[in-house]
Amino acid sequence: MNTPVPPDRGARAPRPTEHNLDKHARDAIGGALRPGDPRRFVVEAMLGAVQADGVVDPRELAVLDRHLGEHELFQGVRAEMARTMIDLAADALRFAGSSTARIGAIARGLPSRIHRGAAYAMACEVVAADDDVSPAELTFLEHLRLALRVSPEEALGVQAALRGRRLGRHLDEQVAHVRSLAPLALELAGLRAVVEGVPPPARELILAMPDLAGAPDEIDAALARGGEQPREQLELGAALSRLARAVPAAIDRWWLVVYAIALEPVPWGWRSSHFLLMAQYAFGLADADLDFAASDALVVAPAARAS
Repeated sequence: MNTPVPPDRGARAPRPTEHNLDKHARDAIGGALRPGDPRRFVVEAMLGAVQADGVVDPRELAVLDRHLGEHELFQGVRAEMARTMIDLAADALRFAGSSTARIGAIARGLPSRIHRGAAYAMACEVVAADDDVSPAELTFLEHLRLALRVSPEEALGVQAALRGRRLGRHLDEQVAHVRSLAPLALELAGLRAVVEGVPPPARELILAMPDLAGAPDEIDAALARGGEQPREQLELGAALSRLARAVPAAIDRWWLVVYAIALEPVPWGWRSSHFLLMAQYAFGLADADLDFAASDALVVAPAARAS
């Protein structure tokens, strides 16, 4: 296929949003292209959407090019780097034989909720660009949604944003929402450290996780809130119930558990962890939810530890 050639924009200026990220947060999701960069799989999700129905429409390619040129996620990616990501995506899709066949690899290449949400939303916009959504495209999007752990409610939010022509604002709001959960995720990690009698997660590990990265002092403060009560005085059930009440959406509570498992010093079965069993009960999650969380945590943790 003929892949789009991004215009030579050089290093792009930050796009103004209502939710400007601090430097630590922006560096975790953006910046220059790095080895194993998850953004290449965001590009692959969009290019997979272009090819899903077997017809390459210029309007769909234009959406891909616009995101590469304008979205904050790709700030710092020069035109030649963008072209490299497109070429890698095209080769991977060609080798797999179909867009749907690459969905598992795309999901494994996206260790953060921020990148997964962007990949799904941008793929949806690509599909909608030609005003003719085929059954093959719908199948691709549904398989992508399931693999990326995008909830039905989140998918409906993306569709509403597309109809209202406000997907850019919606993506900014989703990034801000994920970041708003970071202190609670770190508080949960602090609780786990107290209960299991282990040190809290290293700051460097947390800074390497795009969903949790923030200012170091904010990270320290959030971990301290989870570990401020002595183990012998800690009422774990009450502490977990308080966190659950602060996070009403089930998908958000599920991601908190993913982060908690990913930050474990040594991966182990969740059924062996009293802490995770208590969290499962407090957060209203089923056994299958914890199985998926443990599986996804293996994707999140190695990426962070390798940084």
